[in-house]
Amino acid sequence: MNTFRTLLLALTASAAVVLSAATHAASIKLTYQNNLVGAPSGKIYDKAGSFFGMPSYNSQNVQAGEFDFTTSHNSSGIAAWDDGLSAFCIEIDTTLRHQSTSYEVFGGLGSFEGNSKGTYIDRLFSTFYEDSQSSSVNSAAFQLALWEIINEGAEDFNLDKQTGFSWSSGFWGHDFHADSFSGAKTVAQQWLGALDGQNVQSGVYDFYTLKSHKSQDLLAVTKASVPEPGSLLLLAMGLLALMRARQRVR
Repeated sequence: MNTFRTLLLALTASAAVVLSAATHAASIKLTYQNNLVGAPSGKIYDKAGSFFGMPSYNSQNVQAGEFDFTTSHNSSGIAAWDDGLSAFCIEIDTTLRHQSTSYEVFGGLGSFEGNSKGTYIDRLFSTFYEDSQSSSVNSAAFQLALWEIINEGAEDFNLDKQTGFSWSSGFWGHDFHADSFSGAKTVAQQWLGALDGQNVQSGVYDFYTLKSHKSQDLLAVTKASVPEPGSLLLLAMGLLALMRARQRVR
């Protein structure tokens, strides 16, 4: 029995070592490269509350698209980020800081992990992220679609301002909408409408949430990884030893 317990503890420790890299918060310094100068621009609206029952909105004029950064002090373990990093905004109420800024790096989608928003974000990236790299309009479209998924309370994704009245719920309006953006809004709406379709993909990318108390939160991706062979071998050996120990106990 002591052997069994010892092996169980060893297996638990091995699993903890394998998982520690995924759960540990690393850090990186980012400096924005002003790559969105000349990108599609427009106005975004975020629902702030209501006034005499009518929805009220905060609005801001923005340029939309994927940010490019130079990097330093990269302790994330992602070697590709030593040469720079690209990321999308996921926090519209905070301004992006252009100067060198330290971010904590968390694996996964943060508060969107495991819920419907996370599912749609995964589908958006897996299906349309490559398309977003082809032009500034598509990059802006991707950012608009991501904002809509994150900020819309319901899963009725529509970037137009839609308000109305019903006797059961009174005045209503979408939580997020946008104006202009030089055709990017139309592309974004098409992509959003396809996220429940048959040709949608998922699981193509690993997600990383970057957080800083001085700047807006960001979302970056890398191609989906598989466990390293050494880690898999370590777990397999532990499981085999555990099974043999249990047979001896019996």
